Amino acid sequence: MNELTSFGNLFKQMWVQKSRYIYLLFVINLFTIAFLSIFAWGTGNYDLTFFYTPTHNLGSFWRYNMATLTIYFDIAFCAVTCWQNEKINMSQTWHLAAVDERKTYLANVFSSLIACGVFFLLQQVINILLLIPTMGPNCVAEAFSQFGLSPLTPNVPGINISFEFYWLFVVLVILFIYFFVSFANFVSRIVSNELPVKSTLWIRLLIMAILVIIAVYVWLIVLSHLQNLVDTNKVLQSYDPIWLDDLLLLIVDLVFGLCDILFVRKWIEPKIVNR
Repeated sequence: MNELTSFGNLFKQMWVQKSRYIYLLFVINLFTIAFLSIFAWGTGNYDLTFFYTPTHNLGSFWRYNMATLTIYFDIAFCAVTCWQNEKINMSQTWHLAAVDERKTYLANVFSSLIACGVFFLLQQVINILLLIPTMGPNCVAEAFSQFGLSPLTPNVPGINISFEFYWLFVVLVILFIYFFVSFANFVSRIVSNELPVKSTLWIRLLIMAILVIIAVYVWLIVLSHLQNLVDTNKVLQSYDPIWLDDLLLLIVDLVFGLCDILFVRKWIEPKIVNR
């Protein structure tokens, strides 16, 4: 690990680890698509649990459900990368590299972010193929439009917004998840280690649960005030409020990201060195 002295080298090594999960989850995704297709076509039952289509044929089934399956696997992949991130954050091996701990943390987060992007684009290739029978040459636009990520997505009357804000929203949400998971992990370890009782997994899980409840409560309050702002401002009502969500998420990401970097530098690094 001593040769990892730059952000680029750290990123490449972490990418090698995380790329394995891309291929693993993608293969499982493909098998799931094949299984659902064979089952629905063979039994004639297209109204499966979590899936529905008004027209009972395979093409229509995937037109209405490909986004749902994509989101399920995206959530699973994000959970896997969160787990991998925290393994690296607390790994003594990774922290033996002669490099600033902050670079290690940021390389960890952004390698996972890129992995999520690659995984989603691979999914979209399959989704485009699934949409060809029903959408023809419009299959590419339809595949991205179902996530609001296509420039050809029809605009809502009276609302003007660029589709790039939706791409930015997705990126910021993923970063928020990574930053908050690390924040909860770091804080739970710091607090549990300072308690007079022996630190256990259950204590850390309880602290994490409390942090999640507080975060959700604060987030709902902020969203409520944000919605009131939009409802009382005619200028804001003429635009899709997604840009306000982007701005809010950017601020939140910066706060949690800076807190994580501080914890890594002031607590995680000394703790690992002293093991």
